[in-house]
Amino acid sequence: MCGIVGYVGLREPKGILLDGLAKLEYRGYDSAGVAILDKNLEIKVAKEVGKLENLNKLAKTSELSGYMGIAHTRWATHGKPSTANSHPHLSGDGKIALVHNGIIENYEKLRDELLDKGHVFLSETDTEVIVHLLEEHYNGNMFETMLKVVPMLEGTYALGIFTKDEEEKLYTVRKGSPLIVGIGENENFIASDVTAILEHTRNIVFLNDGELGIITKNNIDYYDLVGNKIEKEVEHIEWSIEAAEKNGYEHFMIKEIHEQGRVIEDTLRGKIQGNSAVIDELELSEKDFNEIDKIQIVACGTSYYAGLVGKSIIEKELRIPVEVDFASEYRYKDPIVGERNLVLFISQSGETADTLAALREAKGKGAKVLGIINVLGSTISREAHGTLYTSAGPEIGVASTKAFISQLTALYVLCLYLGEKLDLMEEDRRKEVITELRALSSKVEDVLTRVPDIKEKAKHFVDVRSCMYIGRNINYPIALEGALKLKEISYIHAEAYPSGELKHGPIALIEKACPTVAIATESSTYDKVKSNIEEIKARDGKVVVVATDGDKEIGKICDDVIFVPKVEELFSPIINVIPLQILSYYVAVNRGLDVDKPRNLAKSVTVE
Repeated sequence: MCGIVGYVGLREPKGILLDGLAKLEYRGYDSAGVAILDKNLEIKVAKEVGKLENLNKLAKTSELSGYMGIAHTRWATHGKPSTANSHPHLSGDGKIALVHNGIIENYEKLRDELLDKGHVFLSETDTEVIVHLLEEHYNGNMFETMLKVVPMLEGTYALGIFTKDEEEKLYTVRKGSPLIVGIGENENFIASDVTAILEHTRNIVFLNDGELGIITKNNIDYYDLVGNKIEKEVEHIEWSIEAAEKNGYEHFMIKEIHEQGRVIEDTLRGKIQGNSAVIDELELSEKDFNEIDKIQIVACGTSYYAGLVGKSIIEKELRIPVEVDFASEYRYKDPIVGERNLVLFISQSGETADTLAALREAKGKGAKVLGIINVLGSTISREAHGTLYTSAGPEIGVASTKAFISQLTALYVLCLYLGEKLDLMEEDRRKEVITELRALSSKVEDVLTRVPDIKEKAKHFVDVRSCMYIGRNINYPIALEGALKLKEISYIHAEAYPSGELKHGPIALIEKACPTVAIATESSTYDKVKSNIEEIKARDGKVVVVATDGDKEIGKICDDVIFVPKVEELFSPIINVIPLQILSYYVAVNRGLDVDKPRNLAKSVTVE
């Protein structure tokens, strides 16, 4: 989730572009840059790693005066954070400037073809391939060139482009990555979202996938990728700046919950090719993988619960034994780990202090270590023997939602990868798993249509002091995660148990004032969970159940039901956790609490 701003008009663009980038800081970034077409029709570029203040200092001493420009904040995906890898990128002849959000999946093939034609690349990014492609095919008309080049790109992109040969035209196109056009007086804008340009205009056009814009200071034309002109509706936005950062949502947390379908797609993108899983960032050989006889997963908090789901996935599909440990305890128990072990370290930030210390412990004992990380260039990603990136983008809400979904998705990818590498999963089964994985994002979107119903059910939890969550097998970790979410943001005491453990103590807590949330979707243990629910009801407990669409029996034995789409049990954690996230969110909202910044908690725990 990088940031793009573009301007063409009568005013000096530098301040507008830099201010626009500042409005996009909430999206997260590791470097930033700006390109401006000056009065002499030369492209001037300034780029810096780190905070925007670094770019602002450079811009003050640079000759960045003109009337058209593009700017970008980068969240690294291909290539470490560096000035060379920062955007904007220029063509080899210096005539074309480009910024890009998204991932070009076939960039290696395109890059090799361009290298054969004599192009020289200055960065490690997939983005630079696009600007060289445009240079290769440019015929003096950027519109015609884009119609030829854009269909060559596989993956996602939001592009801002200009060329010194067409001095008053700013070009843009999108697929799978957001982009808007802002309409002003004698000036027009492009941006990743409304926030960047809201102080200049509230008249906005939202581009759809496969739509291209040609923008001058007084005119905007829209086309499809065949070259047909299309009409677009202008919308007037009344959002405040703060609301715009959240795309109109009340809190970042609910915005990030709603992004989870896209996050699944982004995490899978480039990692599933045909019937195979691909992990590019690995230093481990075929021999290394074949020596593995046990896997350990080490993490903290929500990431630990993702690890518990990963244990179920890997053991069921591959029959490799998996242990899961809290990172904060790992190195103090003198772990039994060595060269025949693969140890997975799961961390959203890649900087979690306990997890990093545990990695160094395992690596020091000779284990093969792999990170499942969201932030490229983070310490864990640098010190591990390989990294599986989760591509969730920045997560602003302290209570993790989309990062958890991306971690689960990455664990399915890892299972597929190991299954093929170790010859432990039949090809037909790999195909089944891949088909189910690709269908998950649409099923997540289905769950999100049910938010009003879940919001209504949340009203019943506002005044409770304690709550119990139960689940079995692969959904026991989801019960743990549901309880954690409720604790984190609503400050209601909540505990989670495997359903079958109720009789071994927790059932003593059952009373009307302590409701239970039960995960009872279609599964191999469905009948057992039903029996556990009946045990609670027999003791006057209140039960809200997460159940599969079409279940006509479950409603007879509980107080309320949240229905979710049917999926194979292996993939049910991704579907089942979302209503629990939504439930916790609305309980906290109804209690008048600061959902995005719960008390005493930090987004990334970088001290022990």
